[in-house]
Amino acid sequence: MWCQPGRKVEQAVVDNSSGAVTKVTRKVGYVMRAIRLGALSIGVLAFSTFVGTAAAQTTSSAVLNSLEIQELIKRAEPADHARLEVHFAVLAEQYAADAKRHSAMAQAFIASPVRRTAANSAADHCKSLEKLNLQSAATLRELAAHHEGLAAGKASAVPRGAARFEGGAGAPAPTAEELTALAAKATTSADHRAFQEYFLTLAKRYTADATDHAAMAQAYRGTRITQAAVHCDRLATLSKNSAKEATAAAAMHKELAGVAR
Repeated sequence: MWCQPGRKVEQAVVDNSSGAVTKVTRKVGYVMRAIRLGALSIGVLAFSTFVGTAAAQTTSSAVLNSLEIQELIKRAEPADHARLEVHFAVLAEQYAADAKRHSAMAQAFIASPVRRTAANSAADHCKSLEKLNLQSAATLRELAAHHEGLAAGKASAVPRGAARFEGGAGAPAPTAEELTALAAKATTSADHRAFQEYFLTLAKRYTADATDHAAMAQAYRGTRITQAAVHCDRLATLSKNSAKEATAAAAMHKELAGVAR
């Protein structure tokens, strides 16, 4: 059991109707927490990782989807930068929470009295994830500060390593409903450029999927389960066709962006 001291926490409250951002500071008191570490199997911890990650990635009103990020980045109005500041600040806390979770899992693996070699290997894996999570959290905090400065009219350069987050890394993909709503109001050049980037990203993903399926098909050929190669070939073809469609959609929105106001 340990005691976490009281601290001041700054939270951003987003008005979903107007998009206005308000910062609220509140004080959090002492919190007592108990941890019990027992003989944990790798399977149980793997499940814990899945549950924890799913919870961290849950979309809240403060977290933008990947298409919304690109739209705001392209438009770059002061209010857009303020909204991006909130998004990246919240995302930073999610990565920090993941780091704490992986740290706790590493300690649990080390304390496990069984499967010593496998447990130590798993602990090293969790420590590596913790380090990567902390690096991402630090970059995201710098990125939030960057957009805070831009919202205030100050000159600021994009932090090193932050481009991937401005490209939508760590953000949820837009839902079908969100895509439909955004498409219905896509009238400006910024709107169409955002869709162009979205479809280009989608095309890259489909192309990567096609490459993976083709490699799997090749691996299955000549084995006892050659039939699986046929299945993988079919998936590779579908992915290639999807990549072509996404590329065509990106080209269309690029053209529309050139004629829209």
